Amino acid sequence: MNESPALLSILTTLSLASFLTTSGLMVLGFRPAGGSRFWMRLSYLLFLCGTICLTLASLTQNSTGYLLAAAIAWLSIISWFIWNIELIGAFTSPVIAILLLVHIFFQRDPVARNLSLETVDLRLHIGSALAGQALAVLACGMSLLLLWLDRKLKARQLSDLPDSFPAMATLARALHITLGVGFTFLTVSLLSGAVFVMNGNLKPEANIIGKTIWAIFVWIWYLSILVLRGILGYRPQKVARLSLLGFAIMTIGWIFVWYFAPWGQR
Repeated sequence: MNESPALLSILTTLSLASFLTTSGLMVLGFRPAGGSRFWMRLSYLLFLCGTICLTLASLTQNSTGYLLAAAIAWLSIISWFIWNIELIGAFTSPVIAILLLVHIFFQRDPVARNLSLETVDLRLHIGSALAGQALAVLACGMSLLLLWLDRKLKARQLSDLPDSFPAMATLARALHITLGVGFTFLTVSLLSGAVFVMNGNLKPEANIIGKTIWAIFVWIWYLSILVLRGILGYRPQKVARLSLLGFAIMTIGWIFVWYFAPWGQR
């Protein structure tokens, strides 16, 4: 799907403006006052409009940066409908905006390829990797909400909670499912990447050492949290803290591997 640069610029600008505005409006949703509902509804509308524009923009240029941002946006919307976690957008909106800004100013795509011309196993590898990373972002947002709710409960400040705030059990279940699905996608990503390499499709000049180490680390992080939660019975609060720690390390590693490390260059 090829579109003019002007259309891509318009779609990107509209999307970026929507998510930047939503980032501010979503903060008002944490206020218990009834008037905040108007701003939340407006932020939902802007978030949806930004997601649609971002999706169209990602289809026009097959950029992994755009695709990752779009995946985070759609997963946020899905979490609203499944678990009624409306305030997840307060975290994902700025993350999406930052991803777009990084792509715009640095003009650097981690996988600078036309995905439609690649093999099926590589498309599966890239798609599942993006889904796993997007779910890690969503899990981080859920973890922040869970820990904030836990703090309010311990301080007996229930009146400070918005009416739409989900219950602790709902957040814990949503976090566990998100981590489990994310782990599945990362596993598929590693397997399909291994098949791609074993089939001899890797370009001779490609250096994937750093990216492979980073991907394995992210997979181990997912697995460790699931083991601690499912086998050792870690409480949701501990799982949330581990999720935040792992997400921070994953983000730092992602920036270093894709943008600054010698092996990230193409």
